[in-house]
Amino acid sequence: MYSLVVAEDEELFRKELCSAQPWEDWGFVLAGAARDGLEALRLVRERLPDLVLTDIRMPGLDGLGLLEALREEFGEEERPFVLIISGHSEFEYARRAVRLGAFDFLLKPLDDSELSDAMARIACALAARSRRKALAGASEPALAFFAEYAPEGPRDPADAYVALAVADIRDRYVTELSVESAATRIGISGGHLSRLFKAKTGMTFSEYLVLFRMKRAAELLRDPTIRIGEVADLVGYRDQRHFSTIFRRVVGSTPTEFREGRFAQRPEQ
Repeated sequence: MYSLVVAEDEELFRKELCSAQPWEDWGFVLAGAARDGLEALRLVRERLPDLVLTDIRMPGLDGLGLLEALREEFGEEERPFVLIISGHSEFEYARRAVRLGAFDFLLKPLDDSELSDAMARIACALAARSRRKALAGASEPALAFFAEYAPEGPRDPADAYVALAVADIRDRYVTELSVESAATRIGISGGHLSRLFKAKTGMTFSEYLVLFRMKRAAELLRDPTIRIGEVADLVGYRDQRHFSTIFRRVVGSTPTEFREGRFAQRPEQ
């Protein structure tokens, strides 16, 4: 599941975008909504969404300014995709946005089929980017607590499968992800992926998923404006108490203690 931030200054339309669109059907979860470009930029920095859906005309920082700010702050493979919404009178602005790197633009009022098509194309582009990252063989830290898997030495097909599974975790950790669903997307059986994952990383798929979620939770907890319940939801836990129990087991402190800089013990390895 990919994450999405909406930026729209018109309140009624913003609420409609947030509540009336089937984002999850398209593989996205709403990670936040902003009333202007500056608030949207803050949300992007905090929550690192995969996609920003933004209006062109907004107070403070408009859609073009937001796009330029994202280009300056994030590398090409890290910055979120941007889908522009514009009125007919802003058509030239929208075309300029595409030249600046926006994925596409849609005209108001939104056409459901056009939005669905755009979301499907963006999801495909995000999946392709994840595969590029997973298979590029870029140097990453060896597997350790809160580090990501990267095989050392010669790569073989097993390395590629595990790298793709890790990419799937990175993209879909907020969902009820399982080794079976990841294996289906990769094109192998769940049992085969389970064996490869354990052999290559030293932990099960589920164990790695929990560590990844706790890593992301630790990042979010450093922002005092995000409530602990929101952190739990943003890393895939609907039950805050369950999330807090797992966080303490893995990290050694409750989310509140972690936020306050109090640590009871070292994290379990």
